[in-house]
Amino acid sequence: MQKANTVMENVLELVKVFPHVVENYNSLVSYYWEVFDGITTLDDCVKATPAESITRNFRRLVANGMIQLPQHIQEIRKEKEREYRSEFAALV
Repeated sequence: MQKANTVMENVLELVKVFPHVVENYNSLVSYYWEVFDGITTLDDCVKATPAESITRNFRRLVANGMIQLPQHIQEIRKEKEREYRSEFAALV
């Protein structure tokens, strides 16, 4: 796989080749680091693309409809969002 110009393009390509990474951010980030950044050890992670950049671009692709999450993942994330909102709503 050849590295593209942007993190977003790389994420889209990664999901096409490894569709299971959409189910877990840790998998997405670790695959991205291995494939595009050539990371082989934990010490190398300091030179890698920031995990937040990878996940932010992933969320944008999902929001734009360019990546489709499986139904069970959508349901899990909606439930986690409800839990978060009910827990922290009183703080706002």
